[in-house]
This record gives sequence, C-alpha cells and structure tokens, in this order.
Amino acid sequence: MTPSAPFRLALLTAAIGVVWGVVLPWLGRWPPIGRHVATMESRKVNPAAMYYTELDRLPLRPTWVEDRIVLWP
Repeated sequence: MTPSAPFRLALLTAAIGVVWGVVLPWLGRWPPIGRHVATMESRKVNPAAMYYTELDRLPLRPTWVEDRIVLWP
C-alpha cells in the first residue's frame, strides 16, 4: 500500500519543518560553525548572503588529490 499524495505532502512538510526549526538552529550553536558566523558578523559580513564568487581564492586541493585524480587525460 503506497501512501496517498496528501500524506506524502504532510510528511515532506513536517520533515522540512524539523530540519528548518531543529537541525539548522542546532548546527548554528555547534562551536565550529558558531565561531565562523561570529567571525563573519564581527567583520560586518552577512554569512547568509556570501557567494563563492566573492571569495578572493578558494582553498587549494591537497597534493594527493592531484596525484591520484586525473580530470582530463
């Protein structure tokens, strides 16, 4: 027996609500993420509005990645 469409919609809505209302606030209080957000806010940067194109330079990959992975032969 498969669940009906309204039941699946309610289940999906509840799952999104749990992630949005419980998981994300918990992650915001997790020390590494909390420190990052506090650092950004102290520098007047809104971390929610930051795009990767605004970064000066992305972190480089470790050398072992370059040695083991060939993107284009």
